[in-house]
Amino acid sequence: MLTQMHNQRDSQFFQILIDAIQSLQDIIYIIEVKEKTFTYLFTNSLGASHLNADVEIVGKTFHDVLTKDKADFLHRQYLKAAKFKKVVRFEDTSELDGEDSIYETVLTPMMNDHQQYIIAVVRDVTDRSKKMQELQKSKRLFEKSEKRLTSLLDNNSDAVYMLDTEGYFLEGNDALQQVIGYTPFELVGTHFDQLIPKKELSRVNEYFQRAIDKDNVKYETVAYHKNGQEVIVEVKNIPIEIDGEIIGIYGIAKDITKERATLEELNKIKQQFESFLDDSFDAISLSNVHGRIQFVNEAFLSMFGFTKEELINQMSPIVPDWLKEETNELMQLVKQGKKVQNIHVQRQTKSGEILDLSVTLSPIYNEFNEVVAFSSILRDITVQKKASMEINEIKEELELVWDYSTYAIFMLSQNGSIIKANPAFVEMFSISKEVKNMTLNDFYLDSQITQKYELLTYLKEKKQILQFETKRKRKDGSIIDVLATYRPSDRGEILAIATYKDITKEKKVFNELTESEERNRKILEASPDPLIIHNGKIITYINQAGLELVKAKAANQIVGKPVIDFVHPDYKRQVIERVKDALEKGKRGELAVEAYLTLEGEKILLETTTATFREKGQDFVVVMLRNVTQKQRAEKTLRESEERFRLIVENSRSIIKFLNHKGKIIYASPSMEVTLGYKIRDVIGQSISSTIHPDDTKKAMEILEEIKLSKQSKDVVIQHLHQDGYSILLNTRFIPLITEEGEIEKIIVISDDITEITQKETKLKKMAYYDYLTGLPNRRMFNQRLEQAMMMSNQTGKLTALMVVDCDKFKTINDTLGHDMGDEVIKEFARRIQSSLREKDTVSRVGGDEFTVIIPEALNSLVISDIAKRLVNVMQEPMYIKGHEIRLTASIGVATYLSPTTNVEELFKIADENLYKSKDRGGNTFTM
Repeated sequence: MLTQMHNQRDSQFFQILIDAIQSLQDIIYIIEVKEKTFTYLFTNSLGASHLNADVEIVGKTFHDVLTKDKADFLHRQYLKAAKFKKVVRFEDTSELDGEDSIYETVLTPMMNDHQQYIIAVVRDVTDRSKKMQELQKSKRLFEKSEKRLTSLLDNNSDAVYMLDTEGYFLEGNDALQQVIGYTPFELVGTHFDQLIPKKELSRVNEYFQRAIDKDNVKYETVAYHKNGQEVIVEVKNIPIEIDGEIIGIYGIAKDITKERATLEELNKIKQQFESFLDDSFDAISLSNVHGRIQFVNEAFLSMFGFTKEELINQMSPIVPDWLKEETNELMQLVKQGKKVQNIHVQRQTKSGEILDLSVTLSPIYNEFNEVVAFSSILRDITVQKKASMEINEIKEELELVWDYSTYAIFMLSQNGSIIKANPAFVEMFSISKEVKNMTLNDFYLDSQITQKYELLTYLKEKKQILQFETKRKRKDGSIIDVLATYRPSDRGEILAIATYKDITKEKKVFNELTESEERNRKILEASPDPLIIHNGKIITYINQAGLELVKAKAANQIVGKPVIDFVHPDYKRQVIERVKDALEKGKRGELAVEAYLTLEGEKILLETTTATFREKGQDFVVVMLRNVTQKQRAEKTLRESEERFRLIVENSRSIIKFLNHKGKIIYASPSMEVTLGYKIRDVIGQSISSTIHPDDTKKAMEILEEIKLSKQSKDVVIQHLHQDGYSILLNTRFIPLITEEGEIEKIIVISDDITEITQKETKLKKMAYYDYLTGLPNRRMFNQRLEQAMMMSNQTGKLTALMVVDCDKFKTINDTLGHDMGDEVIKEFARRIQSSLREKDTVSRVGGDEFTVIIPEALNSLVISDIAKRLVNVMQEPMYIKGHEIRLTASIGVATYLSPTTNVEELFKIADENLYKSKDRGGNTFTM
């Protein structure tokens, strides 16, 4: 067949072309073009097999060889390449050996001796299409995860919101309304400083800026509630960072007004106690279990003549030497938890004077019921009357604690009835009757009644403090979670003093976190990518995909073993260093390719990414794996086939360059000279930046560095400079060629000229949305913005106004001075309208001398009328155009929107009617 073809076309062109094609492994066709007829002139053996042709196809047309649908499709594609003399690419599906495969065809038109030919190169891209489908699947999984995150935010009991980098609300959850009264829709587009009192604004702005500077901040401040009251909130600002850029912040706000009030009340009580201690006539001191003084009051200093500096953290100097053994015995009793009351003792002052005193020593416990200190109250026996008064004051202070404590406190009798309860107890259980008639049965669940007797028996026999979490029933039947504490008492009828803390909200949060943790584990198990978790040494988790990767049947074959056991010996040092770096810096690890071993000892190349997290005080590393063994082998095969594709590259209209790892050009296709005008010999050895426009040089070099790090392909549009100095826009793809060792051997750069296409798209876009004369938005864009403004009015309740503005007596200008002068007047008219509006207002030219204006988010009609007056006044000022003084006025019709029953058409109708009213009044005015 080649001999016959050679005889028919005895030319050096065909001989060179045929010899070159013989070395290719792709499907190659050469088609002869005569008018609109396409005839097979040559095909290699793969091409004949691809067509399933049993007969000689040279000299035949598409319809002679293929089905009608297939032939018609190919005829259209080849006609496009022949007619426009441009490279055409397309994909189609063919059945080969009973299976459907996807093929990509590149048609390259060529001319020789005024005869046109088309070279077709066909490649099997089935694998690439499948990978794209896999990417789409991954994207859907990501979107599903994002929806779960959104659900978590929406159901959060704390207010969660998002601000942009300037401090404007973008979104928020429903809990936001519970904290400050405003719905998320009411806050969108509002700056946060509208909610902050002036006294707090400077400090809050400082915290906001710290978050923008990538710092997590937590603080307390005051915010205005919608009802005008001030709310104390605890705020946490978290920067939102994407690809190294801060795009806004997340805010989490919690109403702590009640907690702050409670804290202030407790501080008040604390101050009252401290005031009591300082004002007491008794000498009071606090010492640790080792006997070193931690606190003394003024009466102690006055009684014994020492200064605080001489006492604090020192052993007590007031015990005479002959009484120290007796004093130590008393201290041993206190350390055992016993209280020593009204013991007569002798103590000495700094001057050596001996005083007769009554002392009371009391143990002080920590939260674990351990004695950690003791108090000492020394009283002059001669002033007992004064001491009685002090006791009454103490009683009043203790009653304050009883009445204002946020914990429910009650006294429990020996038979389980309530002797007395504080106000917090009455509030917690919504009790209206007398508490003395109540028993434990009144707020125990039915299933807990039998536990009452066990509780009473324990308190009577053990006489130990009892604390536990349980559930209790309120009067209205609702169930609450409480932390119950019972402290036994030896005082007659009183069996114990009990306190209840309402922990319903805390339990709910804990349960939600537990459910969230379970959901996260299910997500990990469902992940199609292999995942392992280790603590730097030992593997603690592996998902199902990970088990399949290392060919394990069960997790216990992997979990509990050192992670380094599964690393190939050549990569152990690299993996150890990466893990150490991840744990120390706490950052996401860079993408890396490393060799690992399966349980069967097989070496596999894995693409790995690491991230760290902290749980229960320990750092862990999450490793995401992807098997790239086949990918590495395929890339090696691609490098070995590189020379085979050189002839195709030479005939491509795309600019194809090969770069070394330093970004130097080591090969450039002939199309470089055609598109950019540079001789190939002049660019070889030069940096890729040598032909790039200065404005895009930095961008190109950054992309090159990014590719070196990520080893991933990158598509980008870059401005280039033609040899003659003008710029050309090229759509460029950077493709790294990776060696088996994971290093970049070279980078392929493929560029296509899209200058003309981009210019057309820009022009078409401007024509679609802007007026050609004034550059203002046209009716299409104006209608879109008007509908957006009306939707915002529905959400915020603010007014939207539509103005129709007409130039009075404009026709006279065209009739007397001509249309060119009329165009200049229209442009000046448009400029004056635009200069009189606010930044968020929109003006549009709808035709001739008629303009329309949108005034969105107006607080009231006075704002709208002020803008209309401003427009009327500015149009009265004379215009000086091309030596002419021109005086014009404007008539305006205004319609406002707030009702949801009014649509765009009705709004225009009202504005037009008001415009006619302004015209009827002689113009130079507006009508609302």
